[in-house]
Amino acid sequence: TAEAKPGLAPMRSVRLSRYSATNVKEYLFVGKIVNFDYNFALGGLDTVTVFCADDFYLLSQTYLDEYNVSEELSSVRVSAILDRPEVAFPVANRSIGTGTQTLGGDAAFTIAQGTNVLGYLAQVNEAEQGRLYMSRDGDIVFEPRIGTTLDASVADFHDDGTNIPYNGVGITFEADQVVNRAVVQHLGSNNPQIADDAGSQATYFIQTYSITNSLLHNDTAALELATYLLDPNPEPRYTSLATGFPLLSSAQCDTVAVLDIGDTITIEKSFAPGTNPASLAQNLAIEGIEHTINVNSGHSVTYYTSP
Repeated sequence: TAEAKPGLAPMRSVRLSRYSATNVKEYLFVGKIVNFDYNFALGGLDTVTVFCADDFYLLSQTYLDEYNVSEELSSVRVSAILDRPEVAFPVANRSIGTGTQTLGGDAAFTIAQGTNVLGYLAQVNEAEQGRLYMSRDGDIVFEPRIGTTLDASVADFHDDGTNIPYNGVGITFEADQVVNRAVVQHLGSNNPQIADDAGSQATYFIQTYSITNSLLHNDTAALELATYLLDPNPEPRYTSLATGFPLLSSAQCDTVAVLDIGDTITIEKSFAPGTNPASLAQNLAIEGIEHTINVNSGHSVTYYTSP
């Protein structure tokens, strides 16, 4: 090029997409090139390995000037951070839901010079207990506190020949799922708020989750968060599901391709005849997605889930 830059120069935009059965373009990933390796092969074809990242990479490389914040909803704080001149994240690439939690705004909550943008946004989300992620089409998404219910399932995966088939499932039933003591202290307080579940502690010993620098605005909100974080009794649950596009119909491929973080899916597994129960079905939220595409096996996807 005129700038003597190869087409794969770092920070060039990258979009990975597929077309649906009705020829509609669906983005699977939108981001930037962060590095590429050019491998010279003597007597063979040269190869290039391209490393890409979504715009969280940009936010992780950006730092805030000192900023005196106001008491405000978590979603307002997120937007204010993205609006800062040293951040200047495009408004067109935002999907910011209305938060449920109020964040502090006195001197104790002043953002120090040199604070990492992505780290601070994660701290906001820690107070909210919602979701902060980059969508498959490149928008930064902030969602409010999840609560105790899920949206209706948008895709049902079964292993009995009905609905969407799959070829891999993970399950966990681990002691480290338990939280029976939670401690939350916000920046304006020296009085930690503590929530305990004595029954769980008697059975599973004391297992603590602690936040010492919460952005929540008062002790009442801190105690509410501590109580929210309690998860006193472990339960078996599916942690991941994998399926390959060659297994699916065109309509199923279109459904699977556009699933994103925060969507609810149903996973059902059948057990051997005579087993009680005969099957186990769970509604779970998608928290991570991994697409794998190669010339040998085609396109497959793994979803990582939470209860």
